[in-house]
Amino acid sequence: MSGAEEVCAVPEREREPEATCSGGLSEGGEAKAKKSRSSRSSRAGLLFPVSRVDRQLRRGRFAERFGARAPVYLAAVLQWVTHKTMDAAGKISKKSKQQRISPSHLQAAVRKSSLLKQLLRGGVPRRGGRAVPRSQRVASPPKKETTKSKKRRPRRRAAPARATAAGE
Repeated sequence: MSGAEEVCAVPEREREPEATCSGGLSEGGEAKAKKSRSSRSSRAGLLFPVSRVDRQLRRGRFAERFGARAPVYLAAVLQWVTHKTMDAAGKISKKSKQQRISPSHLQAAVRKSSLLKQLLRGGVPRRGGRAVPRSQRVASPPKKETTKSKKRRPRRRAAPARATAAGE
């Protein structure tokens, strides 16, 4: 037999009309066994290890449960912060005509970038359109009540000092 001919072990009576014989590699459990494995990092297109972040999240007991996408998102954020910091530090080291990034270059990069400074100090950078967390909404009074109360009270003008003195 030549390589172009296919051998089909299933008789024609038992075969479905749409089914075709493809050779055996893609049939049943054999295809699953030969399927190449890919890491979660490569599937997400990341350089940072998603599996390691997942393991650390589970060991850290930060929550009882978290979604399957949480470690992927966290790995992506860590990769972004690292890339931003190293890029800025690399530019600073080039300006100082050095070929290696030193800790002082990293510190200068964080000091210069407002986003990194805010993030690494513990403050969370916020965008204008973001919703306020529930706990802060309860603590501050609603804006509608404060604006209405100011509009309801008309300002009273004080009588001039000269008019009271002239009447006496």
